[in-house]
Amino acid sequence: MSPVLASSRAGNFVRALIVIGLITIVFRELYLLWYFHTPAWTSRPNEIRYCRTYYERRDSPPDVSTADMESLAGGRVKQVMRSPVLRPIAAYKPARACPRYVFAKVGSDRFVVYTFPTG
Repeated sequence: MSPVLASSRAGNFVRALIVIGLITIVFRELYLLWYFHTPAWTSRPNEIRYCRTYYERRDSPPDVSTADMESLAGGRVKQVMRSPVLRPIAAYKPARACPRYVFAKVGSDRFVVYTFPTG
């Protein structure tokens, strides 16, 4: 008999683990949608929260390499945080001010560009 269908303590334990896992997945998805405005399954969210503001995704160019990223940022970038979907976020931050660009890693030597909102 399957442990999930068993009426013993083992069956109750397995069912409890399944329910806890499903609740965790649902609440993480709701948290990401509410706070970061992005679903958990995307690697290119429309905006990223960093430095007390939301950075907006720039569609042209769609992806850049490490060399393009460093020339666009104005210097050598380093990882500053992880995105809500657990991908590295890099930025060049020479001063106390927020950087103009942040970059989310989406592949080997491929980054998505996010810009500081103007206006």
